[in-house]
Amino acid sequence: MSNQTLSWKPPTFPPTTVENDGTAVNRYDVRSTLTHLVSHRDNVNNVYMLYYITTKDGRKFHLNTNCGMAGSELQGTFVSLNDLQTLTARGASTIGPGKGSTELLQWEGTVQSITAPTDGDKWTNTNMKIDFEGVKLDVIIKPTGGNFYYGGNGAICLDPRGPDLDPSVNIPGWSWYWANPTTLIEGSLTIDGEEHEIDTSESFALFERQWGNFDCRPLYFALWGWLETGEVFIVWGLKPTLEGRFTRGFCSVWHPGGMHEMIPIGPDSVCSDLEASPRTGIKYFNKFFIDLPARNSSITFTKWIRDAELAPAPPVKQYITISESYGEGTCEWNGKTVRFFGHAEQLGGPE
Repeated sequence: MSNQTLSWKPPTFPPTTVENDGTAVNRYDVRSTLTHLVSHRDNVNNVYMLYYITTKDGRKFHLNTNCGMAGSELQGTFVSLNDLQTLTARGASTIGPGKGSTELLQWEGTVQSITAPTDGDKWTNTNMKIDFEGVKLDVIIKPTGGNFYYGGNGAICLDPRGPDLDPSVNIPGWSWYWANPTTLIEGSLTIDGEEHEIDTSESFALFERQWGNFDCRPLYFALWGWLETGEVFIVWGLKPTLEGRFTRGFCSVWHPGGMHEMIPIGPDSVCSDLEASPRTGIKYFNKFFIDLPARNSSITFTKWIRDAELAPAPPVKQYITISESYGEGTCEWNGKTVRFFGHAEQLGGPE
């Protein structure tokens, strides 16, 4: 496999505002969901980032970070760095003391902090910092264009979890689940003490907000993809078998003009090329075919890094073990074969 990626040059959109981001189409204002704290630990409460980083010296790194508030006094973090020069991955997870604001997206922990400005929309120019396992990130984010409201309105229902099961208050399994897929970034990435300045003209990120009373264990996979024609997709598949078959899942597509699609996943969908982690024995798929017959389309995705598992860093023993890898593929889309790049996440593995 060649290490030459598709272009990561970000598209040109105006700064994201409540007037142009999709809020007016009978959706909630995502700024109201940027921070949310609860006392219990039953809900998912994360800021999830996918960074596509080109450095000023031309190197390419795919960085995935997650910052999750577990209740109001603990913060969970995981970091996965894909080096696309060597096609290797490194990363780890940890959980420790943390705190957050109920008014602003200002979450602080021992290895990660998110600090939103107190002026403007309290989102643009947020500072994302991480210093964990030899990976240090210090960037300012600037969301642009429209937001990607997964499912069409930024709400996905999965298996319910936690105490808030009264459907008169909240649909069981409901979530805030949305992203800005064309977030500009500026700053630096430091790896084992070597600092790399980010080339802003060839780098960008997906900013994703996750909160919900839902459960997706014991295993799932999720795919994100940026098509060369400008569309962005997310696919989830729940509980695939050893043969790679699954019956529950969804595909949501964002168009640059703001249109959203929710596409049923067809019966010919399959995960393949299963391989066990040399450390944990967990089995991970390396190839994915997503059948979309209602759209006369399909997605073929191949992970670039087969061993992309990250596990808890000592002394933490009971935090997340998960696989996060860069990948590329093709999509049969509007009668044409379109290339894309993206990300594959897998939690757990079939038995």
